[in-house]
Amino acid sequence: MKISLITATLGRVDEIKILLNSLKAQTYTNFEIIIIDQNEHLLVKNIVDKFETLHIKYIRSNIKGLSYNRNLGIKLSQGNIVAFPDDDCYYDKNVLMEVKNAFESNQNLKLCAFPVFDTINTEMCYLSKKGQAINRYELYKYCISINFFLKKNPNIYFDERLGVGTYFSSGEETDFLLSNLKKQDLGIFIKNSSIYHIYNKQTLSADRAYKYGLGFGALFKKEIYLRKNLSFIFLYWYYIVRSIIGILIIPSKSNIYFNTLKGRILGFLKFKI
Repeated sequence: MKISLITATLGRVDEIKILLNSLKAQTYTNFEIIIIDQNEHLLVKNIVDKFETLHIKYIRSNIKGLSYNRNLGIKLSQGNIVAFPDDDCYYDKNVLMEVKNAFESNQNLKLCAFPVFDTINTEMCYLSKKGQAINRYELYKYCISINFFLKKNPNIYFDERLGVGTYFSSGEETDFLLSNLKKQDLGIFIKNSSIYHIYNKQTLSADRAYKYGLGFGALFKKEIYLRKNLSFIFLYWYYIVRSIIGILIIPSKSNIYFNTLKGRILGFLKFKI
């Protein structure tokens, strides 16, 4: 079983070294790393060249956009399993072994995910799950790009209209998973190893809340109209009502809730199926 790790990088250099060092230490070694470099400089390439023992495919891209460049990586990947580590995360040494064992022990498994700990306070876990099973309705809660591993479907890609660098600047990861997983497909949460990524404690700005809302609305429109999951209608309205309640009862954050609400509505209305 081969695992393809696809990292689209922009604006970071030294962090790549930390990621690659963690991959060099993995106890399971049948994997490849695909780095899509969107930077104009060659600093990342200089780091990559020092890791000669790793199987790294280094690609330069002149087009900015997370989903676009992840799709480049998918097209180049040769693994049975794909994952998308950020350029500023790193793995415990047994993460890939846990992935290999999980998929080999259950042929019906389509997805596995891991807890995420803060890189500064490594005792603080900020993404975890009580149970083991992950269903489609929980993907947006427990699966982000850095912590999931997915059985590859070579015909499914990220929607390049979603994600960082686009108008609908979020929701691409959940949309990608929803496109890959049917209702009966199995996903599990593995707690024997962990992934590390900095926990951003900054208060969400009104502008960012609006942009996240746009992607949220687009994601829900796709799930309802394209994938015909009508239960997401109720989930969409649940979050709309939550935003309204936030405006009314938390005056100090009313601007954040208003922009979230605005983005969720406009994202749903403007996204073209």
